[in-house]
Amino acid sequence: MKNKFNFVFLSLILVLITGSSGVQTSAQTVNVTMTVNTSTCLDTLRPNSIVLLCGASKLGTTVPKITWDTLTGIRCTNIGGDYWQAKFQATTGDEIQYKFVTYTSDLKHPTFHWMGWEGPINSGISFAGTNRGIVVSNTDMNLPMQYYNGWESTLAQYWTPFRKNADTLAVYFRVNMGGVSDFNPVSQTPEVWGSAPLGASPTWVKVVSLTRETNSVNKGSFWSGTAYVPKSLITDGTVQSYKFTINGSTWENIADRSFKFTTNMLSSGDTTINWAYFGNKAPSGPAVTGNVNFRLKLDALEKAGLFNRGLGDKIAVTGAKGWPPSSFTFDTEPTMLKMTYVPTIQEWILTEPFTLSKSSEIIYKYYIAWDTTRFDTTHVNYIPGLFMVNGWEEPGSTGGGDRIYLFPGLADQTTTGDFGADQQFFNSLHPNSVIGTPIDLTFNIDMTPATNASTNPTNTLFRPGIDTVYIQFDGCLIPITQHQTMYGTDNRIMLTSPNADGKYTATVSLNAPTFYQVCYRITYTSSTGEVMNGGGTSLGRRYYQYILPTSVNGSTVTWPVSFSLAEMPWMQNNLTVEDPPNLGSIDAISENIDILPNKYALYQNYPNPFNPSTVITYSIMNPENVKLEVFNIVGEKVATLVNQIQTAGVHSVVWNSKNENGISVNSGVYLLKIHAGSFSKVQKMLLLK
Repeated sequence: MKNKFNFVFLSLILVLITGSSGVQTSAQTVNVTMTVNTSTCLDTLRPNSIVLLCGASKLGTTVPKITWDTLTGIRCTNIGGDYWQAKFQATTGDEIQYKFVTYTSDLKHPTFHWMGWEGPINSGISFAGTNRGIVVSNTDMNLPMQYYNGWESTLAQYWTPFRKNADTLAVYFRVNMGGVSDFNPVSQTPEVWGSAPLGASPTWVKVVSLTRETNSVNKGSFWSGTAYVPKSLITDGTVQSYKFTINGSTWENIADRSFKFTTNMLSSGDTTINWAYFGNKAPSGPAVTGNVNFRLKLDALEKAGLFNRGLGDKIAVTGAKGWPPSSFTFDTEPTMLKMTYVPTIQEWILTEPFTLSKSSEIIYKYYIAWDTTRFDTTHVNYIPGLFMVNGWEEPGSTGGGDRIYLFPGLADQTTTGDFGADQQFFNSLHPNSVIGTPIDLTFNIDMTPATNASTNPTNTLFRPGIDTVYIQFDGCLIPITQHQTMYGTDNRIMLTSPNADGKYTATVSLNAPTFYQVCYRITYTSSTGEVMNGGGTSLGRRYYQYILPTSVNGSTVTWPVSFSLAEMPWMQNNLTVEDPPNLGSIDAISENIDILPNKYALYQNYPNPFNPSTVITYSIMNPENVKLEVFNIVGEKVATLVNQIQTAGVHSVVWNSKNENGISVNSGVYLLKIHAGSFSKVQKMLLLK
C-alpha cells in the first residue's frame, strides 16, 4: 500500500512539473539582440538622437515589455556611427512583430517622414503583416543587421542598400549638401576621392560618384554611394583616407577624413561611414519665430462637384510639421494642420507658427478629408471611384512633388500663390480649368525608346506588335470625373499603333465636367510581366500635359470638342511636365478671335512665333474627314497632324515642331494646310529657336 501511495504521489509531482504528456513545458527565457543601421534614414540622425524598437509580443512576456507606444518603446543604444542596438529578453516560441522609430533629438521631434516610423517591411512571416517579425528560438538570438526603411516602398526584413559579395567589402558613404549655398544638384555631383586601398596612393583618385537621395530631408540634401574594395587588400587596422568633392574639382576645405578597416568589417562584408556635412558646414543661422499664412481655394473642384464644405468636406496642410503614418484619423492626427474656411474672402486659411533658420525649406502639401457620405454607395453624396486615401494633393506646378516654401524669417509671411494670384489652388488647378462640355482627348506616345537597351536599360524591352501599351492615369482627377478610380487599373486606356511605326495613339471620350490637367504614366506588358515608367515622389514622377483652350476672354474659356496632346516619348523616368496654359486673363490668347462651331475656319496658331510647341485650332460645320498638314516653305510635307473623320465643332491639336520621323525641325516659316470637305485654307507659322 505504501509503495502504491509513493507511486501516485511521484506521478502527481511529475504531471505538475511536465504536464500530462510528460514533456517539459516550463517557459524558457532567451536573450535577443537586434542591431539596426540608420544610414538609410532620410533625416539627420546623430549619436544623441533617439531610435526606438516598438511592437507587440504575442505572449507579452518580453523584458523590457515591447509595445507600440513610442513613450514606452525600447530605446536602442548607439554603438558607433549609424549603428544602434536593442537588447531584451523573450520567451521561447513567442511571436514578435516590430518596427524601428527615429527621432532627431527628443520625442517631440520625429524624423520628417511618417513621424519617424519606418516604411513597410516584408518579413516573410504571416503574423507580422507589413512589420518586421521573429519567432523566438530556444537559444539566445543575435539577429543579422537590419537597415531602417526610410521610405514607402516595401523592403525585405534584411535588405541592404548595396550588394554584398564574398570577396569584397562594401563601404557606404553619405554626405549632406545642405550647408553648401552655391551647390547645384542638377548640374553638380558629389564624389568621394581617396587613397589606397579604395583609391590610389600617393595621388588620390575618385572612389565613387554619389547619387542624390531625392526623398531625403530638405528636398534631397543627402547623397550616398557604395565603393567596393577586395578583401585581399585589407588588413585589420588599415587606414583609409578620403574627402568629399564636387565633380572632383571643389574639395572640402577641411583636414582629410579617415577610418580604419577592422576584422569585424571583413567578417560582416560591409560598413557604413557615418554621414557628414560637406566641409562640415551645416545649414546655419539663428532660428527665427514667425507665422506662416497658408491660403487655399478649391474653385475647380467645387465646380466639378468634387468638394463641398457644406457636406462636411475638410482641408488641411500636411508635411509642414511632419507627415502622417500610413493610416491615421484626420480629426486627431497632429501632422494634419486643419484649415478654416473664411466666407468673406471665400478661401481656406491657416496661420501656423514656425521656428526656423532663414531660408529653411517648409515642405508641404494640401490634403482633402472628404465626408464619409462620399464613400457611401447608398447616399446622394456618393462619388464613384473615389477613395478616402486619395485626399493627397498632386500639384501640377511641382509635377506632383511636394510644395516648398523658403522661410524668410519674418514675423508674418504668406506662401507664394499659384498663377500669380495671392492664393494657392488645390492640385494647382486654375479656377477656369473645368471643361464643361464633352471632349475627345487623344494621347500620342512614341514607344521606340522602350525597345532600346540604351534608353530602357533596367526593364525588359518592349516588343512592338506583341506587347500591349496603356496610358495609366496616376494622381489625376480626370478618372474621378468619369466614375473611375484615380490610381486603379480600371482607368487604363489601351494604345494602338495604326502604322506599326512605334507611334501609339488612343482617343478617349470624356464626359463633362472634367479637368484640363492630364497626369499619367505608361504601362506595357512584357515577357516578364508589366513595366511602368516614372514613379518616385519628385518632379518627373509622371507626365503632366494640358488640354489647351481655343480662347480665353476674361473668365470665359472656350474648350474644343476634341484635343490631341503633343507626342510624348516613352522615358524610363524624369517624365515630361508641361507648363499649364494661362487661363486667368485675355492675354492667354494673343488674339481674341471669334471662334464659332457653325462655320469652316482655320485660326492663327498660338503662340506664334513659337518654340517648340504651338496650338492649332480649327472648326468644321459637318462630320467629315479632316486633313491637317504642315509643309516647309518650299512645299515639302513635314508632318501630318490630323487625317480622320471628325465631328462638327471646334477642334485643337498641338504641333511640337517635329517631322514625320519624330525629329525636331529647324527654325523658319512653315505652312499649315487644312482640307475638310470643300473647305481648304493655308496659314503661315513661324518657329523661332
